[in-house]
Order: sequence, then C-alpha cells, then structure tokens
Amino acid sequence: MLTHNPISQTGALRLLIGTRSIGGLRHLPALRWLGHRSGYAAGVLIVTGLSVGTSVIAPWFLGPAAFGTFTLLTSLFQYATKTDLGLSQLADRKLALGDSADADWVANILRSRLIIGSIVLGLVVPLAMWIAWVTGTLPVIGTAMAIAAGGAFMIANGPVTVFRATSKVWEFTAAALLLNAGLTAPRLAGLVFGGVTGCFMALALWYGALAALLSRSVSPTATSPTPLVPILRLALPLFAFNGVWEVYLSANRWISAGLSSADDFGLFAFGANLALTGIGMFATIAQVRYPKILAHMAKHSPGAGSSLVERETLLLCLVLSGGVALAIIAAGPMIELVFPRFERAAPVTRALAISCVPLAVVASSLPIAISLSLRPWAHAASIFIPAFMILLGAMVAADRSAGITGQAWACTASGLALIIGLVALMRSLGILKGWAAIRIILLQAAAVAGLAWLAIAVTPAAAETVPPEDWELAFTEDFKSLRFWDEAPGGVWEPHYAWGARTIKVNKELQYYVDPRQRRDHPALASLTPFLLDEDGLVIRAHPIPIPDLKFAENLPFASGLLTTYQRFSFTYGYVDICARVPKGKGLWPAFWLLPVDQTWPPEIDVMEVLGQNVSEYHATAHSRAGGKDVEFSNKIATPDLSDDFHVYAMRWTADEVVWYFDGRRVASAPTPADMHKPMYLLVNLAVGGWAEPPDALTTFPADFHISRIRVFMAPQRGVATQ
Repeated sequence: MLTHNPISQTGALRLLIGTRSIGGLRHLPALRWLGHRSGYAAGVLIVTGLSVGTSVIAPWFLGPAAFGTFTLLTSLFQYATKTDLGLSQLADRKLALGDSADADWVANILRSRLIIGSIVLGLVVPLAMWIAWVTGTLPVIGTAMAIAAGGAFMIANGPVTVFRATSKVWEFTAAALLLNAGLTAPRLAGLVFGGVTGCFMALALWYGALAALLSRSVSPTATSPTPLVPILRLALPLFAFNGVWEVYLSANRWISAGLSSADDFGLFAFGANLALTGIGMFATIAQVRYPKILAHMAKHSPGAGSSLVERETLLLCLVLSGGVALAIIAAGPMIELVFPRFERAAPVTRALAISCVPLAVVASSLPIAISLSLRPWAHAASIFIPAFMILLGAMVAADRSAGITGQAWACTASGLALIIGLVALMRSLGILKGWAAIRIILLQAAAVAGLAWLAIAVTPAAAETVPPEDWELAFTEDFKSLRFWDEAPGGVWEPHYAWGARTIKVNKELQYYVDPRQRRDHPALASLTPFLLDEDGLVIRAHPIPIPDLKFAENLPFASGLLTTYQRFSFTYGYVDICARVPKGKGLWPAFWLLPVDQTWPPEIDVMEVLGQNVSEYHATAHSRAGGKDVEFSNKIATPDLSDDFHVYAMRWTADEVVWYFDGRRVASAPTPADMHKPMYLLVNLAVGGWAEPPDALTTFPADFHISRIRVFMAPQRGVATQ
C-alpha cells in the first residue's frame, strides 16, 4: 500500500501534471503500469539495460587508454549529480517520514536545488576547466561538459525526489525513467559522433532540456520562502552519508589511475564500469522500496522493521549472488569474443563483479540509515573512514604483487568491510536486531567466499611464463648508451643493412637511414640525428630532409634510423623481446625483426610491425620460401593504442614453432618453416612510406620510436648464439 499525507494531494501531484502535455500522459491506458512499484522496477531494468549497453559499447570506440579518460569524466559527472548537498535526504525526512506536511517544503527544496545548480554551473565548471588545463590530466571541454551535465541532472532530479518521498509512484517512475534514458541513446550518439567530449556534451543538452521541462511543472509557491542557508543547515548533515558514499564508489578508479599505466587503468576501468552499473541499478530500484520501509518503521515501535529490512537484504544478496555467478562464468568468453582489446580485463571484471554483492546491499540499505541517523557526520565517519583506509591500503599492497587484478580483489575486501560497518550502525540505530545483523553479515561473507571460489575455479591456468624460466639470457641492451660495433669496446650495433643499403627501394620506402658515425654521411645529413638517448632508453627519430640536401640521401625525402646486430650477434632458436612505444601518424612504419646471417631472403621473422595510421593493432609475420614458393604466416593483433605507452612485443622461436606474445600474452603461432633453422640477427628501425603509405599533412615530424630494451634468451643446449 502507498503511504499518503496531505502533501501528496497538493504540491507533489501538481509537480508533474501541472503541464497539460505531461499530465495527459498519466491517464493513458498504455502508461498505467508506471503506477506500480513492479512496473518501476521493470522499467528501470529495461532502461538500465540500455544504459549498460551504451557503457559496454563505449570500449569499441575508445580503447583502454581513452576509456580510462571516459571513466574519470563519468566520475566527475556523477559527483555533480550529487551536489544537492543533502536536499534529497531532507525530502525523505520531511515528507516520507511525515515530519512535515507543509507544501512549502516542496517549493523550498526545489528552489534550493536551482540555486545550487546555478552555483555549480557558474563557479565550479570554470574552476574545474582551469584545473584540467593546468594539470593536463583530463580534456578541458570534456571536463566542463561532464560537470555541467551532472549539475543539470541534479536540478532535473528535484521533482523526482519529491515524488519518491511522497510515494507518488506513477510520477516518480515517469520522471526517473526520463532521467535514466539520458544515459542510453543520447550518450551513445554523442560518443559515436563526438568521442568522449561529445558524449558529455550530449548529456548536458539532454539534462538541460529535462531540467527546463520539469521546472515548468513546478506549480506550488512557498507562502513563506525559507532562505538557502537554513535549509542547507538541515540538509548538509544528511548529505554526510550520501556524499561520502559517492566518493567511495569511485575512489577505486582514482586510486587505480594513480597506480597503473594508462592501458592498465583502462582495463581496470572496464571492469569497474560494469560493476558500478550493476550497483547503480539495484540502488535505483531500492529508491522506490525504502520509503515503504521508512513509513512502516515510523508507525511502529523501534525494531519493528528489522524483519522487513532483513528479508529485503537477504533476498537482494541471493539475487545478486546468482547474477554475479553467471557473470563470473561468462566474463572470459564474452570479453574475448566482443572486446578482444580488453581480454586481459577478464580477471579484474570477475573480482569487481563479486564486490557488487556487498556494495549493492550497502546502496539499497544506506538511505534507511541516512534518514534515521541523528548524528550523520559521526556515523558516516565510523563506516567510511575504515573502509577508505582498507581500500587504499589493500589496493596499494595488492598492486605490488598482482597488478590491476590484485587491485580488484582489494575492492571486494573493502566492500565486505563496508557492509559489516553499515550493519553494525543499523544495529546501533535500532533498525536491525542483533541476530538479524549477524545473519546478514554471515550470508554476505558466505556469498563473497563462494563467489571467490567460483572465480578462481573458472580462471584459466596461469599462462606460460615468458621468457621461459629455465632459458638463459644471451643478449641484452638497455640503451644507457649507444655502442656501434667498430667504435666502442663491447659495441654491438651497425646503423645500416648488412649489405650496405640505406633503404629498400623495392618497398617504395621514403627514408634514408643515416649513419651517425664520423665521415659516413654528409655533415648535412649527420646533423639530422637519427638516434637519441633519453630517460626511457633509445629514440629512433625520423625527420624531413631539407630539399637542398636530398642529393646526399639518394633523393629520399626523410632521414631516419636503423640498427642491426649483424656484425656482433646472431642466434639460432630463442626468445626475443622489445619494450617500445611507437609513433602515430600515416606513413610511419616502426619494426623489430630478424634476418638470416647468410643474407638469403626469405626467411624473415617480424616480431612486430606497426602502421602509424592504425596504432590499435600490430602485425607479426613469418616469411618463408620452403618448397620454392613464397609463403607468409601473417597475424594482425588487436591492441590498445600502442602510441600511448610502452608495450612488450616478443617472439619464441624453436625448431618446431614460432610463437608471438604481446605484454606477456600469447597472441599467435605458426609452425617453423623448413628454411628457418639457421642463425639470424636482429634489426630495429623506423621506416617511412612503403607499406605504411606516404605521410599526409596530419603526420607530425619529427616522429619518434621509443625503445627501452631488447633481450634474447636461449634454451640450454638447444639454441646457438654467435658473438
């Protein structure tokens, strides 16, 4: 049964039906289902499902690094949606609990929201833009749009909170679904056509229009308007729980961003985004249920609602556990099938899915504690300070041993600590009886333990160790200096092909490989230094050659660099890797490869080749002429944006097979051709043109290929190295 009080027949009802266009919809037979709580739950599931769909589709367009930016901007959007400073909770206390039946509260609360929203748009947005510009961590316009969209959402959410507090289910459902709909098609359209910034620009337009629409339906006017400050004095203590809760939910993403590389954080954010969506879905459904519990508790003696709260909590835990179990089983295959770039996020996603069980229960129960707490700041501190400390400490410690997967398990541990703290508080407030609190905690612990066992059971056995543990290091170069084979003791490198060539014209390449050694090239070319050393290691740099100097470079328009170990190191069979960051731009063609010492061709092994116009994939290839016919074993590997960070490209070559690895993960293999059983040497270079096509006006020069190390390992008594 819905609860009724005088306000539900006056100001609250007129909020939505004050305009004829919206009021008429209430009487349509097709929309009567909106008046039932079950209808609201179903509607939220549908709209949230669509919202999840847009969140899931986002990685298709962005890749891990850009998705990390998208996630942090989403956090700013969510913070801005909560800047009502406790007015939602004040509406619950004044309207749902029946503390006041004065219609003035409706007008005063909504007017206060509008004032706060204006402050957010007028002051907070410019300040955030300045911070983003100074730090360079987030896009300036994207930051502005995210916060502006959140502020407009907060204003539009004003009537929704009143409908919820007064149990006006039809009105609440209609308005809430309109709010949630903004996270579906509008957000996706903005993402497709405008990228990350376009996504939040679309949200700002949607919620701005919705705020204007719902504000028009605010017909009640306060007979004695209350100034903003006295209202905030009542609301801010209630904001303690909600504000800290919102910060806690997103804190793991900011912590991970500080601990991880851009790509690793993108993988963590991928799993966190799915988990947060699930938590938000259950929290939204709970909005229509907890006023009923509050009304029941207001009419009965203290503790009378314990069984009702326990029943709701236990039911939610069981439903969540079933859903999370399915997610754990499906995560690996689904991510591999739909999001191959995020394949490494599967263990993170499983662990964060488990954290949904305690955190969703917190989300559904926290509003009850907020409404009944008389010391909200103290109570919020008692719950969230320990949870924050556990989250931060556990994520930092786990990152050292298990990277982003360890960070995700730390989030689950912190979530379990949080639910224990909340249940203890609800026991002290008389919301739960002693045994009910114990049963809730025990079920939560059992659910988390069981799901953790399932996650471990379905996680594939650890991938093969690379480099192989028993293989011996035969060659290493960390580029603390650049040693040419004929100029320095222990020198290795030669800066041109073994046969003396400075380019491969048959490939239509446009670069001339400059030899920086004395008197090897014209001084005009030598000044276009192809090799630099920085804090990360070696930089191979490509420059345009001035027109007057083209005659010194075989009339090729670009100068670049190539290094080989032909003179000093070759090997037969082994594991080789390079840690590198590639340049972006059409026409750029960085590569790391092997050729035979006897100068026949093929064979050839390409550990990695990247075309600068598509840095979200690389090519791994074995060339052969076994049997008298040219054959390629070619593999195109989907990756994050390779120009954003360093990655490890590796290849294991044995008598039986050639296997390629990316960041320690096996990505391709081929049988070893019959002509690939002889010594080969290393080459690393930055070509221009050729397969990558000529550069266009958008390609930036100088272009840099960064290399931090190159290594070769060999199996005992199997490989042969020549120094």
